[in-house]
Amino acid sequence: MGCRMSKPFIAHIKELLKGIEVREEEDVAMKEIARSDVQSVHLVFMPSGKKVRAHYHRERDEFYVILQGRAKLRIGNDLYEVGEGHVAFIPRGTIHGIESIGADPLIVVFVSSPPYDPKKDRRYVE
Repeated sequence: MGCRMSKPFIAHIKELLKGIEVREEEDVAMKEIARSDVQSVHLVFMPSGKKVRAHYHRERDEFYVILQGRAKLRIGNDLYEVGEGHVAFIPRGTIHGIESIGADPLIVVFVSSPPYDPKKDRRYVE
């Protein structure tokens, strides 16, 4: 079985952020920028003061690259303050959540393996 891939591209983060908006019912905006059979890559925009509640995934690993802003990142029972330049790996089954705490919005590159499907594989714990 062949791998379904997004077309190759080069883009600047500022271009990818154009048109991304946070809907009233959500605290975060996310834009998929690449997908294959084994992973998906997304750009996440989170205004200051907003958060994603603690949850876990039974089938997915996640990797974050913080491009801008500051956040409180929960991984398991530990709480970290992270900012531009930090990376985080969150293996499947690990409780995690994130809150934007800086003056600037939080911007994160988020990689999911297998590809992101929140309706299928997200279990909230709080």
